Amino acid sequence: MLRCLPTLLLGALLLGAPACLFAQKTNPPKTTKPAAAPANPAASAGKPPARDTAVVNLFDAKANLQWIRFFRGRLDDATEVLLSLGFDGSNCRGYLSYAKSQERFRLSGTLEGVVLILEEYDRKNAVSGHLTGSLQGEQMEAEWTNASNTLGSRFEAKEVPTAKALNIPCGDNKWIRRFVSRWNNGRVDLVLARVNNNILNGYLWIETDDKTYALAGKIFPDEHYEIQAILPNGKTAAHLQGSMKTPSANDCKWIGSGEKREIKLTMRENYVVGCLEYADYTSSYDALYPRTRCEACNTSLDRRINDWVTKCKTTIGAQKKPETPANRNALRASAWYDVTCWTETLFCGYLTFAESWKDATDGVSFNFDLRSGKEITYEDLFNKNFNAKEWFGEYTRKEMPKISKFAADPKFREWLAKDGFQMFTIRRDGLELSSQFHPVYGQQHLIVPYSTLKPYMRRDNPIADLVK
Repeated sequence: MLRCLPTLLLGALLLGAPACLFAQKTNPPKTTKPAAAPANPAASAGKPPARDTAVVNLFDAKANLQWIRFFRGRLDDATEVLLSLGFDGSNCRGYLSYAKSQERFRLSGTLEGVVLILEEYDRKNAVSGHLTGSLQGEQMEAEWTNASNTLGSRFEAKEVPTAKALNIPCGDNKWIRRFVSRWNNGRVDLVLARVNNNILNGYLWIETDDKTYALAGKIFPDEHYEIQAILPNGKTAAHLQGSMKTPSANDCKWIGSGEKREIKLTMRENYVVGCLEYADYTSSYDALYPRTRCEACNTSLDRRINDWVTKCKTTIGAQKKPETPANRNALRASAWYDVTCWTETLFCGYLTFAESWKDATDGVSFNFDLRSGKEITYEDLFNKNFNAKEWFGEYTRKEMPKISKFAADPKFREWLAKDGFQMFTIRRDGLELSSQFHPVYGQQHLIVPYSTLKPYMRRDNPIADLVK
């Protein structure tokens, strides 16, 4: 399951990290008591309450159960969780189970109106967590926290007929879409990725502006979206609004600096998203990654994700933490992706890997030629006598001091000078040099314009159509 980052990191999150990662929550969410309790759905439909012997046995023999209901959902839109709950008019009791590991916890608490407050107990009857939120109709929205309220995850679930796991891939409600358009006699490329918790990220390239904007926003239940277009310096250039009800063609409204634009977008491609997840008492991991129409590209991405999952399993197994409340969900890991360029012939971006047992994250870039399925390297781009590694090293040394935080924050300066820009990806407007993702400073980038690189590039390079 994913963990929420501190508020300080929201900007970094919206620019490519997942919605939540290794959170440090100090208090459970506040709730208010409604005036009246909702009607029992089963009773209003004329149906008798469902029966579940395990849940029934949690109540006194004389208890008058009003209902037993089942819910299926995900923690942070990743880890599949099943709930079986019974209600006798004041007490709410049942079980929470992870679908993959079958790890089960007992739940006990209250339901007053729509406000649901439950304690989570492990097999030794120790309080191992809390579930606090609301139950309205068939929909449950809550926050799970560990016993000490130092880790938290968002939980959304919907009522289902039975408590059986479906093991639906956690990428089933996520996608990557590429849109094209024309604006002011120039081309427009819009790439949007729907990731965990309905967050949208991606990029917008407007040829007439000669700019690529990072995108950060959200899509809502009615399929409308609201996004910020962000400049390289972190400032917001514009607010975008539109709807995905008909994704093949939608109108995107741009409002920024007193200017209004309407860009009519046509969806050119739609990729599904791969997702892996697992959780038990002490550990969890999840990974989001692209699934392209290029099989060789998928094989390469699969290998990297699988290698990371194997390392996570090995580390978690070696830790062998005892199942105590202090160790509840103590070992956590997340992997996510960012797309920096997607055209008819290119698919480029990053995979980032973060684990709670390591201070630093790891990451790799990918630059796929969709025609051949091969990754594009410096050797494919530059002349033989051009030392790309040395040239880019000198370029970053000159350009790093221009980053605003470099002069103002000594710790930032120390980190960036030490780690540097280890990766590169192809973009519409130049090659992007990138640092690894930092839990406080995010991922830092430098763009080298193609006009600067053109004298050193091979004439038969695979991105000749971008180099002008």
